[in-house]
Amino acid sequence: MLKLISRIIGADRRWAMPTVASALSVSLMAIALFAPPVSSQNAAAGTVAFPFLVMGYDARSMAMGGAACAVQNGLYGVLSNPAAVGYVSGTQIMGGYRQVMMDVWGYPIGIAAPTKYGIIAPYLVSLTSGDFNVINEDGVLTGDRARSSYTALGVGWARTIGANIAVGGALKGAYHYIGAADESYSADGFAVDIGAQYRQRNDRVSYGAVLRNLGFMRSGYWGEWNEYEMPYGVEAGVAFVPKHITNLRIALDVNKFNGDYANFEPAFEYTVVAKTFWVRGGYAFSMMDVEKMLDVFRGERDDAYQKSSVNTLSLGVGVATLLDNVDLKLDAAMQFYTDISSPAVIVSLLVGF
Repeated sequence: MLKLISRIIGADRRWAMPTVASALSVSLMAIALFAPPVSSQNAAAGTVAFPFLVMGYDARSMAMGGAACAVQNGLYGVLSNPAAVGYVSGTQIMGGYRQVMMDVWGYPIGIAAPTKYGIIAPYLVSLTSGDFNVINEDGVLTGDRARSSYTALGVGWARTIGANIAVGGALKGAYHYIGAADESYSADGFAVDIGAQYRQRNDRVSYGAVLRNLGFMRSGYWGEWNEYEMPYGVEAGVAFVPKHITNLRIALDVNKFNGDYANFEPAFEYTVVAKTFWVRGGYAFSMMDVEKMLDVFRGERDDAYQKSSVNTLSLGVGVATLLDNVDLKLDAAMQFYTDISSPAVIVSLLVGF
């Protein structure tokens, strides 16, 4: 697969992109290996299958820097901690748009339906570069077109145990297609998420934990079994409302995925108008970011270091209204990347019946 990608974007295996490649080739690089292995990244970066499975797709979570493991998130929870879906009391539908950079974008869609066995939530997420021009090793347009796209189709299940605990899981199949001109490759695999969420003090405090992307690649790009590992990992979080500031929710998630450092995601959600309007913010950083900051305090600054986390500062808003007994919640977020000038825009809609 790396040979094909190199031919498409005209870069070597280290992804040292020449400026002549321009925006046309950066799209494929971003979606194929989301995190190019520069010096600041984990040594295993870019070596796992289906990296899109560790991204966030709903605007509420993204506005909070990705802190969603313990947050009361309704159907959105099937994307981060499926146990959160266990608290859904009626039918919910979600949809959205998620930009990564330039022409790389994706979307989530899903539905949650209560049954006597718990909440069932089928869903789909997709991420694509769209079609773009191929550039050869000399930086010249070849006239061919290329495309790279990821898709995950899954079904979540969750239910409450008593009044304060919910458990849930999600089974999903993942597929990746990459091609240029008459040459193409694909891979597919399966994974599960298993999570729990505990709430207390009238939902003022909540805790969450989830094991994500436990699975395997079924068929690889070269037809080999289990060619790459899944981006499996663990995430835990806490969210709470201070006793004397009841319109403020503070959250913190900590996660560690295969091929990445441990990451920290502190966030807040402030209720401006009760059940109607919220403002949110978050900041994600890695353990390596912490170590490099400590080096600065010790007078050992590394000028070559570049922040390794995909998310940095995130901001967003949410609005909700009741229309003919239908709950409508519209969320919007912006992610400000470290090394990309334009922020990414995420918008999502949650409809409850």
